[in-house]
Amino acid sequence: MGDELTTEVRQAAEKLVSALEAARGWSDGWANETLSDALVDRALSECVAQLAITGCWGRDNQIPSGELWRIAGEWLQVGVLQERARTKPLGYAGDYQMLDWIIRWQCCEHPLGRFFDRFFQRQAAPEAVRARTLLAAGVIAADCLAHADGPYHVVSVGVGPGLDLAAAAEILPRERRSGLRFTLLDLDEAGLEFAAGQLYKHVSQSQVTVVRDNLFRLARNKRAAERMAGANFILCTGLFDYLDDASAPALLQLFWQSLAPGGRMLVGNFAPHCPTRAYMEWIGNWYLNYRTTEELAGLARSAGIPSASFSIVSERLGIDRFIEAVR
Repeated sequence: MGDELTTEVRQAAEKLVSALEAARGWSDGWANETLSDALVDRALSECVAQLAITGCWGRDNQIPSGELWRIAGEWLQVGVLQERARTKPLGYAGDYQMLDWIIRWQCCEHPLGRFFDRFFQRQAAPEAVRARTLLAAGVIAADCLAHADGPYHVVSVGVGPGLDLAAAAEILPRERRSGLRFTLLDLDEAGLEFAAGQLYKHVSQSQVTVVRDNLFRLARNKRAAERMAGANFILCTGLFDYLDDASAPALLQLFWQSLAPGGRMLVGNFAPHCPTRAYMEWIGNWYLNYRTTEELAGLARSAGIPSASFSIVSERLGIDRFIEAVR
């Protein structure tokens, strides 16, 4: 870490601590909710902006961010969401519990922590996660209804909390729910159990199959391919954010080949212009493989998906993009 960068990081951290100390006094120890919220938002926004202009992106800022936390960590750690992102208790930042809290817009009750959590929840990336949950639910429900009668098999790869699937099942007419079948794939056993529990509120347990597997090796897993074969819908909202360009096409090709005729898939990836990136990386060491529309289209073509069979769509904010393909 260069001396100039170290100085910039220390200045940002010290300025943040100073601003938070002042905010605590001005807001009567965080008792004034409206003032506290505004002051914490300003302090964090200015800190993140100062860090962003260093031009240090990706894992190159992992070590410098340690200096930020050395100085300001005593304050930052009381924000449950940003602390969980950084400590990664399940091995990665976007685990099912984190996504559940984001989608349900939950914040902690710590006097200062709740203002950090509110700052987190107002960022563009969490907003996009909530928006993509609604998008996925709507696309699944509409496609299921378009298939009229008969069984309808939905496969979710990297299912997370499964709230998008549960929302799709909930909005479908009761008579159509009986034809639903879900296959949930993830490595996290607790996450799979949670996601299945959300579905059990709307469908029977016999309609849900849970498969615990290493998603990064899925393209070479014959058993997983058999589970996915003949799927009417394949959903993968977050996994490709963590896949490199060498491994992503093979998994995308597996999805495409697993679809039944007329089957549809929706595969997501955050775009490089996501305005939350500096906050995610510097505060949470949360690193994604961002892709442009053109890069997503290139992945689809590399996976053997005909250009006429796919399009690139987005949730309403335009920062979480999706390959939507129909076989």
